[in-house]
Amino acid sequence: MKRVYVILALLAFSLAGMAQEQKKWKAPKRPKRPKWEAPRQVAPEVIDVWRPYNASDNWMLDFYGGWSMSMAENMSGHGIAKMGMPMFDLGIGKQFSKIWSTRLTLGYRRQKGWASDEALAVSTLLGDGDYTFGMAAAYVDQMMSLTNLFCPYNERRRLNVQLFVGAGMNYSFGFDDKTKRWERLGYPVDYSDHMNLAVRCGLQGLLKISESADIVLQGVGTMVGDSHNGVKHSKTFALEPYAEVALGVRVHLMDHYGDYRFYKVRRWEATALRTADERVAELLDNEKLKEYQDREASEVVAFGELMKTRISFYVDRVFVNDYQMENLRIVADFLKKHPDVNLLIKGYCGASVKSESPDMHLAERRVESVKKALVRYYNVDVSRFETWFDEKATPPFPMKGEWIDGVVFVMRKR
Repeated sequence: MKRVYVILALLAFSLAGMAQEQKKWKAPKRPKRPKWEAPRQVAPEVIDVWRPYNASDNWMLDFYGGWSMSMAENMSGHGIAKMGMPMFDLGIGKQFSKIWSTRLTLGYRRQKGWASDEALAVSTLLGDGDYTFGMAAAYVDQMMSLTNLFCPYNERRRLNVQLFVGAGMNYSFGFDDKTKRWERLGYPVDYSDHMNLAVRCGLQGLLKISESADIVLQGVGTMVGDSHNGVKHSKTFALEPYAEVALGVRVHLMDHYGDYRFYKVRRWEATALRTADERVAELLDNEKLKEYQDREASEVVAFGELMKTRISFYVDRVFVNDYQMENLRIVADFLKKHPDVNLLIKGYCGASVKSESPDMHLAERRVESVKKALVRYYNVDVSRFETWFDEKATPPFPMKGEWIDGVVFVMRKR
């Protein structure tokens, strides 16, 4: 029995000790930090007016390398794998609109001729019948963007498809020496240099890789004078074709705005371009008129409260400029519509701006400028104004850049 008591006593003692034991402290779990993401660059708001460009803007350089395949009459029956030779082009161009641009291209390509099956059957001395020559080419191309023609213009679009047509001259030279022997065997190869008219048409696919560069895949079909390969099959003027596939890079040169593409006017630059383009000026004038109309319509009589219209001043200045004169017109029209309203004109200086010292008496002088303008230019009765100013008080509205809302209007019952 004693053992039972001892066991119960020990059990009670253990339970009492466990009750008094403090729980171990555990640090709270830290919330997971959101994954950091770089701020996205938002394109400046654009307006539907093209930037005014000059002659030095929107130039581009092209560099191409590829494969040129002659499909002249004397190549009939020749395998396609044996028809191709390397070609290289350099170009300089200018974009005149979102759709049209012009390019001058200078290039070099190797070309291949063949003696044809009939000639080889007659003489085994022609060997495999192949001969090569060089050709220098110069073209003026007119290019049209099919993407911008059929799709809404998007300055950030990465893919662009262009159609182009061109005309120029091809100069053939450097014919293989073996063609001189062939002539003695009766095969009519004229190995002298040749200058021939050429026309071409092609398609380009451009992939934008940066603001200043595109990767270009180009396919071209060209018609050139019959004698370009030293073999003339027609007594009259005739054309023979060759085709090219090339891969290259287009580099856009910086314009005087510091950009590389053909852009519309950004909102932040519209005011600076007012005098450069009539459409920009008209757009800004219409927007300003709409702003004034909306502001004027929003003014309602509420005695003891501020009017929504206020007059801003440049730091350290008391002159009311043309833009602020329109705000004064709104105030004058409001008083004419509401003869039972008088105004308390309250003036401030930028008390929080170091350059605007209370000793300059800017608040007082701003109030006087506004009062005189309303009386002199808008014929408002001076008895409808009271004035108040404080050189040390902070204006009720925060500064915007270098501008201070230095004068506000409180509506009072007349």
